[in-house]
Amino acid sequence: MGDRLPDGYCLWEMDDVGFTVGLIGTGPGFRAILDIVCGQTAAEFLPPMTLVGLSEPGTETEKMRDRRVAGLPVYNTWREMMAAHPDINLLIELAGKRHKVKQIMAELPDGVAFIDHTATFFLCALEKFAEVNARCQASLDSQRVLLQAIVNEVPEDILLLDRQGRVVDANRNVEARLGQPKESFLGKPCYEVQAVRDDMPFCEPDKRSCPFYTALSTGQKAESLETRVSKDGRMLYFREYAYPIYDASRSIGHVMVMRRDITSRTEYEKRLQQSEKIGVVERLSAYLAHEIRNPLFAIGGFTNSLLKSPNISEREREKVKIILEETARLDAILKDIIGFARPGADVPGEVDVCAVVREALGVLRQGFIPKGVALESEDHCRVPRAVAHEDVLRRAVMHLVANAVESIEGEGRVVVRVGMDAGFVRIAVSDTGKGMPQGVLEHVFSPFFGTKHKGYGLGLAMIRKAVEDWGGQVEIASREGHGTDVVLRLTPVPALVQDAPEKG
Repeated sequence: MGDRLPDGYCLWEMDDVGFTVGLIGTGPGFRAILDIVCGQTAAEFLPPMTLVGLSEPGTETEKMRDRRVAGLPVYNTWREMMAAHPDINLLIELAGKRHKVKQIMAELPDGVAFIDHTATFFLCALEKFAEVNARCQASLDSQRVLLQAIVNEVPEDILLLDRQGRVVDANRNVEARLGQPKESFLGKPCYEVQAVRDDMPFCEPDKRSCPFYTALSTGQKAESLETRVSKDGRMLYFREYAYPIYDASRSIGHVMVMRRDITSRTEYEKRLQQSEKIGVVERLSAYLAHEIRNPLFAIGGFTNSLLKSPNISEREREKVKIILEETARLDAILKDIIGFARPGADVPGEVDVCAVVREALGVLRQGFIPKGVALESEDHCRVPRAVAHEDVLRRAVMHLVANAVESIEGEGRVVVRVGMDAGFVRIAVSDTGKGMPQGVLEHVFSPFFGTKHKGYGLGLAMIRKAVEDWGGQVEIASREGHGTDVVLRLTPVPALVQDAPEKG
């Protein structure tokens, strides 16, 4: 090299360096040098270059037909080329003559870099390296695009976190849920980005039992089932996974966290489980009806006979009365279980929903509603008749209103609304009571689950089974301190279509 630079400087590291290039000869490596000087393959590795002249082309005239040298000034000697282009600061010799190299080196002005035909091997190698790098980069870009497309199409939240739990990257689903571009939350702690909504963080910053910390500490995949209550009081279920990602030194550099909303699937599974439990209750009720009710009738009959007998003392008579009362209580329990556990025995028909609701509320208003609780109704009775069993539906409405009233401590309000909702006839019972904690809301439709000291925990479970047997739906929403809403959606009865009279 004939350039003159201060000690400690590398020519390629100088940002303002550009090369005006002159070629000597068209020997081996000519086309590779043209690729480097005129192409973009090695542009990221070398400073910008501009080819301005060619001297001593030799006898290989076919090389001169290359479009990259078409119109390029051609000179008989390198001296003529240098004289015509004093701005040349890089001279590349491809003539292959050693004596000429020595001559050029001796006469070359200061500030002009020189590469002879023996050193061009390294430039050619660089060009090959640049080609391989371009292919690898194209393949890497293709793989990156494919991976990014796959990750973005996954409908779950995917976050890449550093060891401190800060967001390094996220998929498109997170951006869509937050309504923000990715750049706005990069670097934030994961518990801020994971929030279900602004006023309800998904997890607590100090919680060390979450999958992220478990994966970070164990180096193994970790997962957990998380439950939350939405803003409108509905149960949400999430499955959260954490995968440790190792760097080249086999240390955990990042953790990938994926959160999947499994609310629909969990609700479906819970309904299947509850259906199985209710099936057990139905079989049990049939057994009770057959095995217990008949002996109860016999006990009741004999007890009544004993009470009429003059041969027992007053003390014995009191004991017999207790037996009779307990027998009657057992019979009432048995009737209650059988009545709720076998709604399928009541064949559904066409029901005037507004009339059934009015009748149920009329009964409840006859002394059941305590002082300070307002029972209101809002019905838009331009609704079609619905598929249901009238008596079961009436008992269901009374049960829901009774639950709502009992949830109110002191003064409050219960509202029953009838209307249409997404093609269903809708009965909604809302209250301003104390609402349900998350643990209760999660199991509220489970048979034999209850929080009251009376009853058997069958009410809501059997109401939902009956309504779903009719082709309808039941939903509940509740937040502790904000009341409860229960909605029954019943299938409307389609209108009869009469055939048009035939034209004579």
